[in-house]
Amino acid sequence: MERFYFDLYNADHSQEDAEGQLFPSRESAGMEALRILHDVARDEMPGGRHLNIIVKVLDEKRDQIFEASLTLDSAWT
Repeated sequence: MERFYFDLYNADHSQEDAEGQLFPSRESAGMEALRILHDVARDEMPGGRHLNIIVKVLDEKRDQIFEASLTLDSAWT
């Protein structure tokens, strides 16, 4: 198992992961980054019309190894 860190960035703030989580592979950590994007979008979208979220995955040496982003726009017509 390897430790991976998930730093979160959006328009309002950034949040660095100080603890990290253990995963069996880089691919598993990448899937976790996608899950984080989904959860943040679900929690934050009702309050706004535009949302841009970035999750950066870092390895045990704190080197970035993966990045996932999500942009959502909503508007009444």
